[in-house]
Amino acid sequence: MSRLKRIGVVGGGIYGTQMLKCFAGQQRLGRVELAAVADLDTEVLGRHAERYGTEGYTDYTVMLTEARLDAVAVATPDHLHAPVIREAVKHGLHIISQKPLDVDSTRSRELVDLCDAAGLLLYVDFHKRFDPGHIRLRNEIAAGDLGRLQYASVQMEDRIEVPTEWLRSWAARSSPSWFLGVHFYDLVHFLTGLEPVRVLASGYKGKLESMGLAGAWDSIQAKVEYEGGFSVNYDLSWILPKSFPTIVNQGIHIVGEEGMAEVDSQDRGYLSAYSRHAASVVANPFSSLEYEHPIFGTATEGYTFTSMSYFIDILNALDSGHSLASLKGSYPDGHAALVSTRIGEAVARSILSGQIEPV
Repeated sequence: MSRLKRIGVVGGGIYGTQMLKCFAGQQRLGRVELAAVADLDTEVLGRHAERYGTEGYTDYTVMLTEARLDAVAVATPDHLHAPVIREAVKHGLHIISQKPLDVDSTRSRELVDLCDAAGLLLYVDFHKRFDPGHIRLRNEIAAGDLGRLQYASVQMEDRIEVPTEWLRSWAARSSPSWFLGVHFYDLVHFLTGLEPVRVLASGYKGKLESMGLAGAWDSIQAKVEYEGGFSVNYDLSWILPKSFPTIVNQGIHIVGEEGMAEVDSQDRGYLSAYSRHAASVVANPFSSLEYEHPIFGTATEGYTFTSMSYFIDILNALDSGHSLASLKGSYPDGHAALVSTRIGEAVARSILSGQIEPV
């Protein structure tokens, strides 16, 4: 039996913590070794060391040099993925990156080419693909149940603490399109297999600027036309009030010549209200949860974690003799990630030009 793969995480914030939770759970199952985490904040490193037993580094380049890793998970702000991935390639490490791969398609292509040339796995964490509702929808589209697709609508809206508290230091360098829209730009391509052709988009600023986030977009609306005439309206924002019962409102509605389907990713049938809380809460227990396994201790469940743990499945497949070429199409790779980045760029261009822009 080959030794367990050692993995480190770059970025110990909200999404880095999710990755640490996942890989710690997988370590307890004997599937991977969670070795290290890099973050600029020493307090963050201390908390993670106490909970996960990880070695902490304030310089990710030192971690990649010293921690004897086989793979690295990238959970830095979106515009800072590229330097980490380039450095990981220099050290011959397989990579799982949070979405988007990058906010620039030229840079994204460079990263894909670097990993291809080095024979390294580049996996992008598009977890919407792993939602059971979306898996069923993809199967029904593939079976022809909806017939030729005509149109769809998507909404993904975060509560206002996401840009003002979670991402305050870099929200103005992102947008509802880059932070939220890329989830569904990727998902629609995954569901339909159709290539995007052109985009018309608009955006609104005001609320976040009034709260000190100069230049930050409140909301973005984009109509994306795909080959064959299929089109999708994307409504994206991150200014829902804190009184909204869940952190994100999201869903997709799709219509074809022979049928329609909807996946409500926000209301999954779980509502709670407690005297210690000011308001009721609508939760999505199918996304991510932790529970105590009677043998392995704290375990993780849900499609958000499945998307990350599937990276380990692909690593193990490579270790057992499969090639990257033979696995192509079985996971969200860098090539697939280029599609959502191209859409994100076209949306940004269209907002500025006020014109239809090619993808």
